Amino acid sequence: MEHIPSVRRRSSLFSGNQGSDSSSGSSERAKYEKQLRAEIKEWNDLLRSKYQQLRQMQSKVCSVDQTLLTEEQKRYLADGPSVDKFIGETRDFDQAVEEYIEHKTLLLDWKALIVQEANALVRAKLNSLVFDELNRAPQKRLLGDS
Repeated sequence: MEHIPSVRRRSSLFSGNQGSDSSSGSSERAKYEKQLRAEIKEWNDLLRSKYQQLRQMQSKVCSVDQTLLTEEQKRYLADGPSVDKFIGETRDFDQAVEEYIEHKTLLLDWKALIVQEANALVRAKLNSLVFDELNRAPQKRLLGDS
């Protein structure tokens, strides 16, 4: 495995002495810009090398020397799932999970609405019963007093 070259962390332009004169400030700035360009070049080189390695890995074909395998192993490989089939099944599964989540969310929303509506109906019925009872109370008193 190839060693990844380390990338230096740049120092901040603002971490220098605040009391320095303009000539030393411009030299600090020039040094900082040079260091920044070098860091950018290192990152670009790293990205290019890794991209090339990925391209080389993609172009390589993985093959198994069939002569070394037993008949049972050859049958197993021939009957085994392909990567494309596996990925296709994974996509189907992911889609089914997404549909389930959407359906479950919809059902939970409906449930919340039904619970809210049921609570409102219960409160309305209780209010109606209390109101009726309060309206009957003065009538009972009037009837009881006479």
